[in-house]
Amino acid sequence: MKVNSEVKLIGPAPVLIAHRGYSGQYPENTLLAYKEAYEHGAKYMELDLQLSADRVPFVHHDANLKRMSGVDLDIRDTKSKQIKTLRASYPDRYGEEFANNKFTTLRKFTKWMKHHSDVTVFMEIKQESIDRFGLTEFVDQTYRRILDAGVESQCVIISFNDEVVRYTREISAMQVGWVLPKWNSANEAVLRDLNPNYMFCDKESLPKKNDDIWQGDWQWAIYNLDDVSSAIAMANRGFEILETNQIGNLMADEGLANRQSE
Repeated sequence: MKVNSEVKLIGPAPVLIAHRGYSGQYPENTLLAYKEAYEHGAKYMELDLQLSADRVPFVHHDANLKRMSGVDLDIRDTKSKQIKTLRASYPDRYGEEFANNKFTTLRKFTKWMKHHSDVTVFMEIKQESIDRFGLTEFVDQTYRRILDAGVESQCVIISFNDEVVRYTREISAMQVGWVLPKWNSANEAVLRDLNPNYMFCDKESLPKKNDDIWQGDWQWAIYNLDDVSSAIAMANRGFEILETNQIGNLMADEGLANRQSE
């Protein structure tokens, strides 16, 4: 059942991105979280990527596997075969509820995408694996899985590292996004030089006045909006793309849900 927020949407409904899937209710960055996000109406999703020791891209945020598995292992030192045996249950948050949940490789995820052509996924290339394996190796391994699945048109490569954006443009026609490290004049210059398709920014870094927002051809995507009122307030400022850990809650609002089916 759709519900109405006390704060009313005065402009167009925003696009909602499920941050790490339905990460507010299910183990983040696992196929389960993305399937649940999709079941709640989400058509736009974000994931993080790290490389295993044998250079297999996994949908995972941290360099260490401990938070998600309970086992203190660096993903970059661990072979994919071993990672696949571990549970991805986020035990500190969920206890034993998802004890049978597994880590998700990018290959497995893109196969799921192939059967859900209405889904667009923002794939973040994490710095820890760039530092270990090199930027071109990491992006190449990612791009190979995307090509194998034939889902290039559904993927947007994003990163805090602006060189990832540049290299992705060199080797592909995929859309790209930059995640802003800090709001300052130096990064404004980087942004204008990059001119990405999407510009991701934490809500806490965003200037309070719209007149101070950098203008360009990119689309702003604002993240960490986990309650309906805050999301509507941001949409009322004119931001068309919002990222949330609580996709189910936001999709339950009549106004916020409207654009997902377009």
